[in-house]
Amino acid sequence: MNRRLTVEDAARAHILALERAPVPGFESFVLSAPTPFDRAEAAELKRNAPAVIARYFPAAVALYARQGWSLPASIGRVYDASRARQRLGFVCETDFATVLAALQSGAKLPFAHDPAYVSPAAERG
Repeated sequence: MNRRLTVEDAARAHILALERAPVPGFESFVLSAPTPFDRAEAAELKRNAPAVIARYFPAAVALYARQGWSLPASIGRVYDASRARQRLGFVCETDFATVLAALQSGAKLPFAHDPAYVSPAAERG
C-alpha cells in the first residue's frame, strides 16, 4: 500500500534494468508497488493511516482483522516508483489490492509469507 515490494517483483525489476541499461550509464530507481495515496494526504497518513487506507480499500480493516493483523497506525513515508515505470517500463505485479483480493477469496497470498518473521527494526524496538 505504501512501500511494498516482493522478491519476485524485485527480481523482475533487476532483469528489466539489465536489459534496458544504457551503455555506459547509471540510474537509481525506487522500486515499490504503485501507491494510491496523494501527497496532500501525507499529514493524515502520519496521523491516522487506517482512515486513509479505508477510503481507498474499504474492506482492508475487516480482511486484516480476519487474519489477526492490523493496519499500520501511521505511515511516515510513501515511495514514488513512477521513474521505474517511465524509464524501465516496470510496475510491480503484486500490489495492496492484489493482496486484499487474495485475502477476500481465500486464495494463497501472492508472495512468500512467513507469519513468524519479525523485522530487525521491530526487534530493536
